[in-house]
Amino acid sequence: MTSFPNAGFALIKSIISGDSVILRGKATNGPPPELILSLSNINAPRLGNKSVEEEAYAYESREYLRNLLVGKQVKYKLEYASPNRQFGSLEIQHPIDGETDIARILAKNGFAKVKQADGKRIPSEEQEYLLGLEEYAKAKRLGIWSDEPYTLRQIAYNFERDPRQLLDKYKNAPIDAIVEQVRDGSTLRVVAYIDSVHQYLTVQISGIKAPVYRKDIPGVPDLIEPLAEEAKYFTEVRLLQRSVKILLESYSGQGQGLAFFATILHPAGNIAELLLSEGYAKILDWNLASVTNPEKYKACEAAAKAKQLRLWKGFVKTATNTNNFQAVVTKIIGPDLINVEVGGKERKIGFSSIRGPKRQKNEQDFDIGYYLDAVEYLRARLIGQKVTVKIDYVKPAEGEYEKRDCATVLKGEVNIAEMLVTRGYASVIKHKKDDHNRSSAYDKLLEAEEKAIAASKGIHSTKDAPVHRIIDASENAAKAKNYLAQLQRGGKLKCVVEYVASGSRFRIYVPSQNLRLTLVLSGIRTPKAGKAENQKSEPYGNEAAAFANSRLFQRDVEVAIEGVDKVGGFIGTLFVPAHSGPSANYAQLILEQGLATVHEYSASQSPFANQLMDAESSAKAARKNIWTDYDPASEAAEEVSTLQVTEAKITEVMVTEVSSTGNFFVQLSGPELKKLESLMTEFAHYHSGAGQQLIAPFTPKVGEYCSAQFTADKQWYRARVRKINGANSYNIWYIDYGNSETVPGSRLRPLPSQFSVTLLKPQAVEAQLAYIDFPTEESDYLQDAVSEFCSIISGQTLFAKIIAVNNTPTGPVQSVLLYVKKPAGSKITSVNQQLIECSLAYVSKVHSKRYLREQREKLKNKAALLSKTAPTDLDLLMDAQELAKKSRSNIWRYGDFTEDDD
Repeated sequence: MTSFPNAGFALIKSIISGDSVILRGKATNGPPPELILSLSNINAPRLGNKSVEEEAYAYESREYLRNLLVGKQVKYKLEYASPNRQFGSLEIQHPIDGETDIARILAKNGFAKVKQADGKRIPSEEQEYLLGLEEYAKAKRLGIWSDEPYTLRQIAYNFERDPRQLLDKYKNAPIDAIVEQVRDGSTLRVVAYIDSVHQYLTVQISGIKAPVYRKDIPGVPDLIEPLAEEAKYFTEVRLLQRSVKILLESYSGQGQGLAFFATILHPAGNIAELLLSEGYAKILDWNLASVTNPEKYKACEAAAKAKQLRLWKGFVKTATNTNNFQAVVTKIIGPDLINVEVGGKERKIGFSSIRGPKRQKNEQDFDIGYYLDAVEYLRARLIGQKVTVKIDYVKPAEGEYEKRDCATVLKGEVNIAEMLVTRGYASVIKHKKDDHNRSSAYDKLLEAEEKAIAASKGIHSTKDAPVHRIIDASENAAKAKNYLAQLQRGGKLKCVVEYVASGSRFRIYVPSQNLRLTLVLSGIRTPKAGKAENQKSEPYGNEAAAFANSRLFQRDVEVAIEGVDKVGGFIGTLFVPAHSGPSANYAQLILEQGLATVHEYSASQSPFANQLMDAESSAKAARKNIWTDYDPASEAAEEVSTLQVTEAKITEVMVTEVSSTGNFFVQLSGPELKKLESLMTEFAHYHSGAGQQLIAPFTPKVGEYCSAQFTADKQWYRARVRKINGANSYNIWYIDYGNSETVPGSRLRPLPSQFSVTLLKPQAVEAQLAYIDFPTEESDYLQDAVSEFCSIISGQTLFAKIIAVNNTPTGPVQSVLLYVKKPAGSKITSVNQQLIECSLAYVSKVHSKRYLREQREKLKNKAALLSKTAPTDLDLLMDAQELAKKSRSNIWRYGDFTEDDD
């Protein structure tokens, strides 16, 4: 406490009681000094508090002095001191009933008693005078000397009532009050006269926030923000212990933390506007809507900004407000969290000041409660819609929760958070009274919640929580089959896309059936998308998935189910509703973007085959995405996939070797094969001579022809080196029979010129079964297929119909239809077709595409449909494959794998 001169002039800051005041001196290089002064020679009744009852007329005495002195200049004189306070006298400039001394005025009006002399001293002249004034008051029965019954005022130091009821009763109705304490520039402690009770209330001035001044509060760390002392002083000199009227507008917190937001009405003006104009406070956005004239507040703040006053020192106006923006909702993450797209970028936005219900499941793994209802409410109204986002605050990262932008989100003029709360799909966060990070419509949220509670809406219902019994129809293949007929009978089903796995594979919800299932689009294939950041995707896989997300995720769609796949996925067509006109086939849309290819077999089964083919052709012509490097000429070459297409001819062959993948080697019957038999006799004789024993090391190079001793029969054959494995180890291929093995250098000799390949070319011809593929090496059925192939041809006279000669990195490979010789008149079926009939091989993708394209052209050509022609080799194989698929055996056991996307 700064010392005061013994006498002088000062302002009355406040009245402690009827005989004690706080003086405020002049400020010099800091806050003005203050002094507690009690009046000599008199005692006023004591005011009460939470633990001490108030004395009669204490309030009236204090009020008389408050109305007389607060904010006025007085003349003071210090007379003596006790350990806790100073004693002295106060004088006012203008006399009251002839008196200027405050002690005399109080004694004369019956608001204080004169102290009696202690008996040791003779009463002073001033005491004698005061006693005379006291006798006057007694005679007049003034104040404490009245003989009328006295009733102590009712005081409520804590607010024990329902704040909402008080607000509803007195909202915007002026309430008489006295400002008893200024905690900071915008936080007051007032005594309000409510329903005949003097009610203590904590009041925050609506629409503004001054810097925090928090000091000497038990258990709470001190916090004095920049300019907090100045703002507090600014408010104190204007409002402390002044009579005001308050307009209650909202409230925050509860119990000891309860605070009302109110506009303070004073004859001298609106303190909120003054604080804003002088740069001692800023607008509190979330609470501004509650004031009568928010535009005036904005104008006051704008003026302070323009002058760069105090809190706005160094302020530079920016061209745009980045906290308010338009965006499109792209994802509903939860009941209180969404994703929006703004400026081409995704941004996560939480709804300010509300908390949605948590997701819960019962023992049967069904969702219970209102989580799904809240998410669906948001999805149905917001997905793909433009909204206005007003950032209220940024919630810092905490524990497992990341940093989050919290905003008020409006669709048109509708506050989405308020609608959630109104329906009981969210609760309002009860912020601490000094926590101003809250929704800009916080008051309305509180009102909405109270109405929802009163109506027992949603999470406030007293009934059992709803159970969402949604069945996973794609849990396994057997379960999917059970639901197939039911879903097909439904025709076009109204659905919601809940998850996008790739551009053509989705998780969907069927509300009418209470089912959740996996949908695989028929007729197309999209590239694989990486499921995780470190997982590699196929070219344009991520783009295809992104396109699907942008058009389908959490959207209402229609689905027509056509079948099921081997793992429980449902195959079907998905339609995207249009704003006007018929819905669009999504497969056609993604094909037009060049982010998918036609799966010709499944497309041919679809009534939309022509549209799909045309959409793919359009993307090819435009060189879009997948088709960026598209070359029609190379596509034609791929479909033919041959070096030379021969005129089909049939020749007798002998299979000499079958590889583990189903390729094989043949010797073609004819003069050269007979020449080989003669050559091998001479070759064996030559290598049996003693002169052919190894004399010097022989180290052939890769590709060099040589003589090699076969491990199984120890005989010598013509061979060629394919690979050198290391020291004295060679991988060689027997050029007349097609088999290979690894041998040491000791079993190799130079090939004599009389047995050169220039005299007799290699007789082993590599071949493959035309039009068909064996199962892949990863398949469980490859070994079975190769064994069946060997079983069919073993010991048989074979004929090959050479279809084409294909170029491969290891040389030409003949594509053949292989036949087993049958008695005259017997039905002849190719080995190729027999393997398909056994469900151990399938028509290759290239030939399936060609076949389906040909069929499509026939459908367009009426003349071709009417003409009768014999089935081609490919027709026979495709027909056999259709029958094999229906058998559901071997490679078709789990359905048509050729329709899988991935």
